[in-house]
Amino acid sequence: MKTTSRFISVLFGAVVVSSASGGAVENVIDNSAPLVYYEFSAGGVTTYFTDCKGMGSQNEVEQTRVSARGENLTVKIPGRLSAKNITCSKGLTKSMDLWTWRQQFVSGRSGRSRVDATLIAYDQAMTPIAEWSFNGLWPAAIDFNETTPGKETIVFAADQVLRLR
Repeated sequence: MKTTSRFISVLFGAVVVSSASGGAVENVIDNSAPLVYYEFSAGGVTTYFTDCKGMGSQNEVEQTRVSARGENLTVKIPGRLSAKNITCSKGLTKSMDLWTWRQQFVSGRSGRSRVDATLIAYDQAMTPIAEWSFNGLWPAAIDFNETTPGKETIVFAADQVLRLR
């Protein structure tokens, strides 16, 4: 019985299996691996997230009545603009930076803790694919995910969000 040793390499969730004798190569993609990674920088804190959502804005929708040629119509118009909350998740680390920043708001010492921030999205080749800028950002909540042990989720609130690329 001939045995061949196998080598397994893991890089960003892609598993490549090949035989030592130079046999066939099989590519297996781990669908649980994130396709995008995020670099977050705010107020001297830089960290990396595996998932971020909510980078956008929304308008309230107001309804008003108009009369056109004797008809009464209701039309919808844009109302007040607001930035959506940004929710980001990552594996739990030893760093206390985000927790310490959040505690400033919990204790009422938030004075100058609202900062401008950037979020850059990278693909699996670590090529930047999108970038956002946030004004007046602060950590509104931190949660240690009960359904996925070792995962930390942070919700950020911001006054303004801009997509830079």
